Amino acid sequence: MNVGVSSAGARRQSGFTLLELLIALTLLGFILVLLFGGLRLGVRSWDSVQHKMDTLNTVRSVEMFLRQELTRIQPHRWKEVLNQPLAFVGERNKLNFVAPLPSRIGGGGLYMISVSLEQTGTTKRLVWRHQALDATMQNFSELERAPEMVLAAFDTSEVEDIWLSYFGQESETSEPQWMQQWDNPARLPRLIRVQVRLPNDAHWPDFVVAPMLTSELLK
Repeated sequence: MNVGVSSAGARRQSGFTLLELLIALTLLGFILVLLFGGLRLGVRSWDSVQHKMDTLNTVRSVEMFLRQELTRIQPHRWKEVLNQPLAFVGERNKLNFVAPLPSRIGGGGLYMISVSLEQTGTTKRLVWRHQALDATMQNFSELERAPEMVLAAFDTSEVEDIWLSYFGQESETSEPQWMQQWDNPARLPRLIRVQVRLPNDAHWPDFVVAPMLTSELLK
């Protein structure tokens, strides 16, 4: 009699009931859901950080490129125009000037160059155009037909705004100041500043470059 009772108890202790098995599977499912959710959150956080780093690296590369090119601006004058004004027009979102091309883009000689900030929908593009300079040219109009090269493209959620400003004198008697437009036909601005605003009113450090000036233009 005692032997039968012991055998039944041993059988119950050697396995799980169906209810216990269901509870165990349910707990395992909850654990897997939590683990998967944590992994997905970690991957999203990593992707977000990596995306921000890529954006900042792109901004930094564009800054280096523009710094190199804007320092090479030449004080070229339109020879076929009355009073021979300087070939330079600066606006908040566009800059036209004359300079040699970087070696990786083109050959020697001077070129008309345009750098413009354009927006389509939620995408901002930094667009470059260039056209070989001809001594008979009288303005930058031919640049409008030149092929474009996109230096960088940003979503407005990554870069809210990019703009240019110019430091110098509007006239011989005025004090130097920062302006969002420069169309002085007699002199180049002393400085050109590029500013970048990131989301949440965060600002990329401004960078400022000085165009190539001659003693004639500094008088």
